[in-house]
Amino acid sequence: FISEGYETVTTRQLAERVGISQTGLYVYFKNKEEILEELRQSTFQQLAARLADIVAGRARGIALLKRMLHGYMEFALDNADEYQLTFMVTHASLKHHEEKNLERPAADQPVAIQVFLTFRDQVAKLIAAGVLRRGDATAVTQMLWGALHGLAVLLITHPTFPWADHRHVIDTLVDTLVRGLKAPA
Repeated sequence: FISEGYETVTTRQLAERVGISQTGLYVYFKNKEEILEELRQSTFQQLAARLADIVAGRARGIALLKRMLHGYMEFALDNADEYQLTFMVTHASLKHHEEKNLERPAADQPVAIQVFLTFRDQVAKLIAAGVLRRGDATAVTQMLWGALHGLAVLLITHPTFPWADHRHVIDTLVDTLVRGLKAPA
């Protein structure tokens, strides 16, 4: 999907690439959309595990938020192909038409929403504790995720751009976001 482009790859090509017949591939997946969806689910599960490890660690408050933001960026760059397939490939059959209700318990949500809720829960705690400015935790989390995603996409898709040191760019983004959200002393 990455090297040839999702839209142009056929199930016959996929089967040849993994060394099975096209019929054999259909034993596991009905079509390439199911394969992509399985890859996406796996990527979200890995990201969820990474964030759960960070939350379970010793960091608290702003330090925890920064670790989560850095963890997201590290995950995106360490898993660039999976990140592209998960966040940057669209296909009409993959659009879920189920109701999206962020108020349902996390355990009842798709793993992608669970990842978002992990972020939002931490942001909500920081807002409630007066560490971050008052605001809607959902909107703040979406802004954070959007900023991280934007930088991740640029770093992944434009590797030949004359970037400053990636770590410095990421640190600057995280520091700027957090500084802008901190509650006034």
